[in-house]
Amino acid sequence: MRRAIATFAAVLAVLGAFLAPTSARAVDGVTDDTVTIGAFGPITGPAAYIGLGARDGSNLAVKEINAAGGVNGRKLRVLFEDDAHSPSRALAAVKKLIDQDKVFILLSLAGSNSTIGTIDFVKQRPIPMYVSIASAPPVTQPFNKYLFRGGTTEAARYGEIYAEFLAQGLKAKRVGILSSYDEYTKNEADAVTRYLKAWFNLEPIKRAEFNIADKDFTSQLLELKQANPDVIFLASHPAAGSIILRQARELGLTQPFFGGATLTDNSVPANARSAAEGFTAAWLLPLYMGSKHPDMVKFETAWRKEYPNMPTGRPNVFDLMGYGDTYVVAEGLKRAGRDLTVDKLIAALEGLRGYRVSTVATPRTFSPEHHIGNLTLHVMQVKNGEWVPVEWEPKQPSDILKNLKR
Repeated sequence: MRRAIATFAAVLAVLGAFLAPTSARAVDGVTDDTVTIGAFGPITGPAAYIGLGARDGSNLAVKEINAAGGVNGRKLRVLFEDDAHSPSRALAAVKKLIDQDKVFILLSLAGSNSTIGTIDFVKQRPIPMYVSIASAPPVTQPFNKYLFRGGTTEAARYGEIYAEFLAQGLKAKRVGILSSYDEYTKNEADAVTRYLKAWFNLEPIKRAEFNIADKDFTSQLLELKQANPDVIFLASHPAAGSIILRQARELGLTQPFFGGATLTDNSVPANARSAAEGFTAAWLLPLYMGSKHPDMVKFETAWRKEYPNMPTGRPNVFDLMGYGDTYVVAEGLKRAGRDLTVDKLIAALEGLRGYRVSTVATPRTFSPEHHIGNLTLHVMQVKNGEWVPVEWEPKQPSDILKNLKR
């Protein structure tokens, strides 16, 4: 009997060791020497500039992190999938990364149009997804413990700041809106409309829309010209935005244009040329491309060494966002400790207060109550073919955090 009891106890001990939940081998995407991150974004399709930039910025960060020894003795390994700016392609990519590749965390380096296709699926799985670029409201509203928003900000926050700049910075009384139909620009224009009315009692006098791949905007611009606004708010991607600015001037529209955050891109003044002079747009970061600040010089030097033959317009804001947010994820992994689990990573991210790798990135702050890491925006303007900062800061307090519903 004693021998039987001893044998049974030994079997239980072996089984207990094998089944122990704290074993690193039981955590998907984590081995003794690597942490696997699943990333996705558009590197083909109409918004390829988003994914190409974010992927390259992220890869540069991973290279630097791994060269410095990795995170808690582990190197970062990134598996990247192209979503072509398509919700269905993004969903297929995320399913593959979770179910086949068994990644530990997802990193969305995609725009709102494709990220929105993954949200419901991710909410069904106990895996964190850190969203660098997409501003679509369902990322962080309603609250979900597994979803974080990083370098970008909430769509509603775009609306708050843009409305304040239009009404008080540009003193507009008659605002026209020109936007495309994709998820990001639609949300942005909707938010501007909402806050112009709620905060400043201004109803846009005309809104015209177009498809993301359009090349001719004559009909929409003529509609706006007839409405005769003081200022035109432009929510579009850079390729369309450059054409719109040129065609607007050719059609005799002399009003100032103010654009959304994707339009502060070096390709806009390069392609629109003189038509871009005076154009203002939002900027998500504290430093601008070409700044002589030591941190920006350091980043651009490292980036150009890594990618020496890139076209005009790179690096762009998405290079910087992918770079900065990869460091944020790495900092969360570091603070979670060597005995890595999803819950420990979530707690570590929720403990970040004002973290950033350098001043090329905005500080990221999370808490157990909100997962929106950035609420700041700045304004830039094209002067002599280059982007320069505008001396203006929003004064209206944000409603975003106090209106969050868990």
